[in-house]
Amino acid sequence: MMGDGDLKDKTMDKQKYWLLGGFFFCRGYSPAGQGQFDPYACTNIQNANAAGLGTEVYMTPQPKSSKSGAQQFDEMYGGLRNSNINVRSVWIQVTSPINWYASSTTNINILNSILSRASQYGLSIGIYTNVYDWNQITGGASINNAMLWYWNVYGAGPTNESPANFNDFRSFGGWTAPSVKQFGQVESVCGVTVNRDIYTVSGAAKLAGMAKYEKTEQIVVGSLGLGSVAPGKAEIKQ
Repeated sequence: MMGDGDLKDKTMDKQKYWLLGGFFFCRGYSPAGQGQFDPYACTNIQNANAAGLGTEVYMTPQPKSSKSGAQQFDEMYGGLRNSNINVRSVWIQVTSPINWYASSTTNINILNSILSRASQYGLSIGIYTNVYDWNQITGGASINNAMLWYWNVYGAGPTNESPANFNDFRSFGGWTAPSVKQFGQVESVCGVTVNRDIYTVSGAAKLAGMAKYEKTEQIVVGSLGLGSVAPGKAEIKQ
């Protein structure tokens, strides 16, 4: 399914996000400086919830921070929980090799620090990457117990989209099937600049992701694709 939406709160223009088929992908952690909890994350999640959108959270870590991956994850998770947001899963952005270390071992250690902390919180994990970025950053290492959201675009705008299907997917990094594909970037939808994605999950998982509140009246984020990977701790192995 393909994303569209009309998000009228202008704070959303200040923060990176994606829309797809009723789901809002919100950045929860920014790599600015030493890395920081995104100051617009909670407001954007609340606005998306009010608009009836299921919400997913992604983290863009700062690999060269003095803070460990786990500390960065703690900042994001704590910031969301302090705003009464119930987190079920988080996507980790593993792109832009120039921002990472030349050592794949160092990069893997950073990522495993994040994955281990997520596991301690009982969260499921997904990775946003593609085969080139993954191979450059991790040296082609394998990951287990993690969902995949991969991107394949030829440039910005609708004329540079790849096909809105999964026919171009080839196994890498231990993944044999994706959960989400980003096929378009920097497109205008209802006056908002977004990236476009398709996903393949069961109807039950989609309905779970669209749930606004649990009985505690907390906003629930992170249900897209749950159940599509084996249970257990996500870990990268060289």
